[in-house]
Amino acid sequence: MKEATPGQPVVKLIRGKSSLPGKSEVLLLEGDATCEDITLVIPNDIQIPIARRFKQLPFLLKILHFNDLHGHFSHIGCDENVPVFSRIVSQIQKVRSTCLNNPLAGMLVFSGGDDMIGSPFDILLGNDLPSYQAHAGYYLYSKAGIDAAVIGNHDFDLGLDLLSKSIQTDAHFPILSANLKPAKQIEKLCYPAAIFNVKSVRVGVIGLTTAAETRSRPGSEYEIVDPIPVVKRLLPIVRSLSDVVIILSHLGYNMSSPSAAMAFAGDMELAQNLPYGSVDLIIGGHTHDPINESGLESKNIVNGIPITQAGCNGRFLGEVDLIIHNKPTEVKVALSCIKELPVDADFEEKHVQPLIESIRPQFDKVLGTVEDSQDLWADVRVNTGVTDESAIYNFVSDALVSCCRKRGLMVDLAVIDASILNDSLMPGKEFTYGDWMRVMPYVNTVVLFTLNGKQLIDLIRDNALRIHIPDEPSEERGFLHFSKEIHYRIKVKPFRSQIQATDIRFEGVPIENLIDRDYSIACTNFLRILSKRWEEQAKVKIPLLEFSPRHAQGLDTGLFVRDLLLDHILQYGGVNKSGGAKRDGRMVIIDDHPL
Repeated sequence: MKEATPGQPVVKLIRGKSSLPGKSEVLLLEGDATCEDITLVIPNDIQIPIARRFKQLPFLLKILHFNDLHGHFSHIGCDENVPVFSRIVSQIQKVRSTCLNNPLAGMLVFSGGDDMIGSPFDILLGNDLPSYQAHAGYYLYSKAGIDAAVIGNHDFDLGLDLLSKSIQTDAHFPILSANLKPAKQIEKLCYPAAIFNVKSVRVGVIGLTTAAETRSRPGSEYEIVDPIPVVKRLLPIVRSLSDVVIILSHLGYNMSSPSAAMAFAGDMELAQNLPYGSVDLIIGGHTHDPINESGLESKNIVNGIPITQAGCNGRFLGEVDLIIHNKPTEVKVALSCIKELPVDADFEEKHVQPLIESIRPQFDKVLGTVEDSQDLWADVRVNTGVTDESAIYNFVSDALVSCCRKRGLMVDLAVIDASILNDSLMPGKEFTYGDWMRVMPYVNTVVLFTLNGKQLIDLIRDNALRIHIPDEPSEERGFLHFSKEIHYRIKVKPFRSQIQATDIRFEGVPIENLIDRDYSIACTNFLRILSKRWEEQAKVKIPLLEFSPRHAQGLDTGLFVRDLLLDHILQYGGVNKSGGAKRDGRMVIIDDHPL
């Protein structure tokens, strides 16, 4: 074993596991790669493959990749299911068979993270260790023979204990994240990097995780650090062991991406800060961008480093050809529309269908009915979510207050934004658990924060500036809906900067008379996350309040919004006026345009 200076941080090379017998050998870097001055330690019983000489014949390394599936392995319907992951498997099998007997071709398959959270398959995860059944993503990936996955921000949603259980039980392939400081529950289950031996071609893969939109439970704390210095320290070590170096990233495309919150750096910023051409490829995730749909675009080659990403929710499968010579690697990139791929019927029957059958009883459970009210029509939800008072958002915000109080949390009011709902209800129809998963698929948690009277007034006035104005582009501005304790008026003016919130009342009392008291407010951990891009552009002209519960020292309770509201729906026999699905005049819009 190579010796390290006493007390010096080390990463140790160990043998890894493969998801299928006979697959490429994999070595793993184990240890804390976030430390400075790390040293590589190689045990004496591990032989490092020598660098391959490609001579006149290049080697074709084919890489298939997907990201942010969020559990969309099949679209489960009442009458039939639409296969998704089995289509990916058919392409994996096709490429694998073409490479099998070709000494000058090999393949690897990667997931870019956020493999669960957002579909009915979440049922199998349970809420704690006793209720855990399976991690459908890791289980299916293992059966399909993928080579590695990076940890995404939503992979932390259920806590480190369940994540640890998922990896140990169902992930028969390496889980990577170099900028995650080792947490006790997963320190021997998650690795900074992997080195794959693909027909004597050494492929180094470094995993990176975003610090944005992550949450932890008490006892499951962890830290995700700036990826740029981590990669700069780790890259020479991985490069010394590899012919090809790939970064498997869940950082997001770039810091101005509108679809998700970002932290420290995106893939573009990472590439800009690395030595020119020091990485052969960055495979991304997190921001759900379908990059390079028509082939590798020049804008996605940053500092000599190609960047790609394959959308989200099972829409695209990425395919990369790395043509390796004794000169710079050539890169070809493509995205395939997954719904156009054939289904691997055998895989669907043996592995996907049993999972569907195990969740079907819960999925089909009737929770009640949706009141046949015009206020709950789909187009009304979409339009009023950012322009007016909304019956469905009133229902959600009031239910959040009621459910918090039942659990001993003495909140004064709740505030939510339109992003909390992913789909519309179907008025006049039965409402099932599967419908609820469709409407609210993500495991957002309840966050509590406190504002004084002046701060609450400022928040409401700021909210008025974010209302949608006709003839303007539809854009996520972070418009909020308040529970019934708050009533106010919005005077819409010709220019956004002139819009005013007036006559603000708390429980019928003018808020100016309650200016000295504090207000305990419930919201979700995803409040206004999607409005960051608009805020950056608009704050030049408008005096915006860039509010986040974190700025107000918000406390994440760990209570899942989806589950709390489920109890409320069951209590009232569905979504109806008695449960709060009605307009009550809490927000009045006054068109104050001059004639």
